[in-house]
Amino acid sequence: MEERVVVAADADEPLTVVLESMGTLYEVPAGSYLTVGFRSPPGSSGGVSRRTDYVSICPAIGGTMNVWTAEGAEIDLDTGCPEES
Repeated sequence: MEERVVVAADADEPLTVVLESMGTLYEVPAGSYLTVGFRSPPGSSGGVSRRTDYVSICPAIGGTMNVWTAEGAEIDLDTGCPEES
C-alpha cells in the first residue's frame, strides 16, 4: 500500500520533524512543508504524531518511507539533509 501525507509548518514558525527510526531531525521552514511517502504492508500504515514542539514520522513495521521538501529535494533519512541538485 502506498500513501502520501503533507506535514506543514505554520506561516510564522518553523517546525521540527523527527524522522524515525533513526531519530534524525529536520527543520521545516516557516510556511513550508514536507511530503512523506509511505509504502506499507497490507493492513498497516506509516505514522505521523504531533507533539507540543515537534512532529514525529515513521514507517510501518516492514514498510519504508521517503520524504521530500516543498522544492522536491528528497531528504536523506540518515542525515536529515536534502539531496543536492
